[in-house]
Amino acid sequence: MNSDTQIKGDDLFFLQRKQSQFNGPVIICDGLRTPENLGSILRVADATGSRGVVLLDSNINLNHKKISRIARSANQNIPIKKITLQQLIEIRDQFKKIIALEITQQSKNLFESNILNCDAVVIGHESSGIRNETLELCDASIHLPMFGINGSMNISHALSVFLYEWRRQINH
Repeated sequence: MNSDTQIKGDDLFFLQRKQSQFNGPVIICDGLRTPENLGSILRVADATGSRGVVLLDSNINLNHKKISRIARSANQNIPIKKITLQQLIEIRDQFKKIIALEITQQSKNLFESNILNCDAVVIGHESSGIRNETLELCDASIHLPMFGINGSMNISHALSVFLYEWRRQINH
């Protein structure tokens, strides 16, 4: 290996600011319950350049200290909005294409799907997934292929795979 060195501190900060692109899909969290998952989602949102996070029917305390600690202060950079399902229905036309990140009878494999036009992605409750009423507002369902024995993965991890695939498709 050559003498390549890790970028740190102010150099890393200025590099990141230079390449920032907050044009990624809005993340709609349907019924999210844990501050730890929200912190992870906010960190992924920042890393992938999401335009914001919408908490749908969530009662998470946004001032919970675990959110900021896990998000590494991304909660200060990413807009967060709390709304109800009815409010989402009312603003549905603000989105061109909403994709549910969920295994359904109609879902398609992420890596065989064109997600370029996605401007919002819905992720679900930690154990019960996305409600049927919310799925009805989505244009498509996408799932991640699973190669192990578990049928799903943590929502923030699945979200990061989805958003980096979106970013890869945008850049090619």
